[in-house]
This record gives sequence, structure tokens and C-alpha cells, in this order.
Amino acid sequence: MELFDLKIMASDHVFYNGKAQVLTIHTPNGSKQFLAHHAKTIYAITPGLLKIRKEDNSEIEVVSGFGSMIFSNNQAEVLVDTCETQEELDARRAKESLERAKERMRQKQSIREYYMSQASMARALARLQFKDKHIN
Repeated sequence: MELFDLKIMASDHVFYNGKAQVLTIHTPNGSKQFLAHHAKTIYAITPGLLKIRKEDNSEIEVVSGFGSMIFSNNQAEVLVDTCETQEELDARRAKESLERAKERMRQKQSIREYYMSQASMARALARLQFKDKHIN
């Protein structure tokens, strides 16, 4: 299978920089998959599963936060606020974050605060779903 260059950057580190066969991201309209020589495109990324099939056919699955992805000239660049592997994920902390976000959503807030609470809730739910998937 043909390869493309892939760079995934989280807000605090470069998560992946190398060749890939397949990249799967989570968008507002569902999952999207990219192969080598994909047409030029830009996508928004929402909290959820991000999967990479590397050149040796091994796969990496992580949960990512909000961000964007650009595919151009057989290169994909992904910029996300968070990118966590199963080992890095703390389910207890994610549950606590979800509860805090739910409580904030129940309170009267400005529109900005409401959207911030909504984003926190989406990140926490994505983390918990990712953790549940790998426990079962």
C-alpha cells in the first residue's frame, strides 16, 4: 500500500511524525479516512478516535480533542488540543471532568461559558468511550 507523510501535533508535543498508510479522524459529520494521494482538503476534528495505520501495518489508536487536519501534496498535518493513548488516559479524571461539565451546563452561563462547558463535556465523553472500548 502506498504511503503519505503524517505529522500529528498536540498542544504540548509532537505525537507522531512519519509515514502512514491510513489516517482516520473524527469530524462533526462522522469518521473520515485518508489514504495516500488524497485530494487537497481541510477538516475540523472533534473529540473522538484518531487511528493511524503505520507503514509496517501496525496501528495506533488515540483519543484526540478539537483541532484541524490539512491534506495536501501527499502530506497530512493534524493539529489537536489533546492526544492521549490508552495508557495516558485517566478514566477517574475523565469522569470527574464530565461531572464538572454537567454541573456547569445546569447553571446559568454566558454563551461563551456554555460552549466551553459543552467542549469539556465532549472531550470527557470521548475519553470515557475510548477507555471503555479498550477495557471490554
